[in-house]
Amino acid sequence: MQLPLAVATAFFYLLWFFVPPIRLVWRCLSIQENLPVMNTVKACYDSVWPFKPAMFRRQMRLWLELRLLHPRPRKEPNWFLDPRTKRYQLQFDDAAYRREIAAWRLSTRAKFCALKIKEKEPVIEVVDVFRLNDEATKNGIKQYLLAVSQLKLSLDEEASFLCSVKIEHGFLLPLNLLAGLMSRFSDDWDPIISCYDRMANEGFSPQQMTIFNLWLLWGPSVPICSCDQWAGPVTLQYGFGDENNSVRVRVRDETKEHLLADLRKSVAARSTTAHPALHASITGRLWPPSSFFQGEICGAQQELLNPDREAFILEYESHSVIGNPASSRLFYTGYIWALFVVGCEGKPTADQLRREPWLHVIPFFEHGNIVDESCYKMAKLQLALKVLNYLKRNTQQGADISLPPLKLWYVCALDDSGCGHGIEVAPKGKTIRATLEGLLAEDEFRSVRKRLVTDDRSFADILSGCHLSKMVSGLFEAIEGER
Repeated sequence: MQLPLAVATAFFYLLWFFVPPIRLVWRCLSIQENLPVMNTVKACYDSVWPFKPAMFRRQMRLWLELRLLHPRPRKEPNWFLDPRTKRYQLQFDDAAYRREIAAWRLSTRAKFCALKIKEKEPVIEVVDVFRLNDEATKNGIKQYLLAVSQLKLSLDEEASFLCSVKIEHGFLLPLNLLAGLMSRFSDDWDPIISCYDRMANEGFSPQQMTIFNLWLLWGPSVPICSCDQWAGPVTLQYGFGDENNSVRVRVRDETKEHLLADLRKSVAARSTTAHPALHASITGRLWPPSSFFQGEICGAQQELLNPDREAFILEYESHSVIGNPASSRLFYTGYIWALFVVGCEGKPTADQLRREPWLHVIPFFEHGNIVDESCYKMAKLQLALKVLNYLKRNTQQGADISLPPLKLWYVCALDDSGCGHGIEVAPKGKTIRATLEGLLAEDEFRSVRKRLVTDDRSFADILSGCHLSKMVSGLFEAIEGER
């Protein structure tokens, strides 16, 4: 009687502790392969020593995380100039590839040894956020986190990555990237196109609706404000090259205050008037958005809790500032923008703006290098001139001269939340609004002074930067509701 019981117990033990991690690897690999038998066996072989259930689980997860973020180098041909023919030819550099493979194996072996011997999860290093934001990698991360959660392979209610991830190069900014139409509808533009006719007819004008859609095409960033909408945990922007190639970094409590204070100190220590940014490496753990409850993200960023909108969020652990020579030029691009309510003699009512605000607002924007002082300053000036020349050249709504002239009411901008509170990290130099007001004082723009209102705060509770994410969510819902 004891023998069958022992056998049954051992079999149950085997199923309970060993089958879920094998199923995890199979599920994740089957996204790319029809029958991933050989790679699943390889994962088991790499993870089987030491033969402990808990260690086996962790090693199988490490195997998958390395496959996602630290994959085996691929042998690909490169272009070389043939001095004999004076033409470029595709060739394999076998020696370079062997060195690359050797370095990869050494790094992978070291990470497994850290887990097996020291029982410490290693840190996976990636050069920049391109690795995380690659479409195949992003989908792989999403599927992996979902499978870990469903198979109960983590002690957390909603599973995170086993290993921390260190991103070597990037900029940390006090900004929140709005989810743009491109990321939201990259595979299906039909609902946007189908709704455009109605919105263009019901909005202020087809031009206004087109400019608004273009502004949201890639998604602009709004500043982190000091008002109650940003109370509690927030996500900062960490990116490389451009704001749309960024990840969201969740910070809270003392860490939030510490990072914002570091950004403010960076502004105070420099004479530059570029947009606040820390050139830094950052370490954190990847979490699915569904693992956070209401209240674990501030009110201005509640849309991030929707797993359909974000593949993952990086939970901050540490960062290290990368020093730059005083004369060095930095590069990180984004929208420099300002948002206005547009109308004729009278502005739209509060009810109109609450119901469908996208029909009554017009953004102006420039795309520029925001961490380089001269480039940022030039872009702000270009933006202000664009606004004033728009008013100067468009005195009427359409061709009907009997209509009152166009009028704009300033709402908010990249460097101004517009809610009446100061932003958490204010750049030095003239704001976009101050640049506009400075140009309005010049004789060249005397004719439009009464048609650009820069001190109207009646839109603060509806259209400030602190509420723009809700406006974008409302637009998405309206578009989907008409499908």
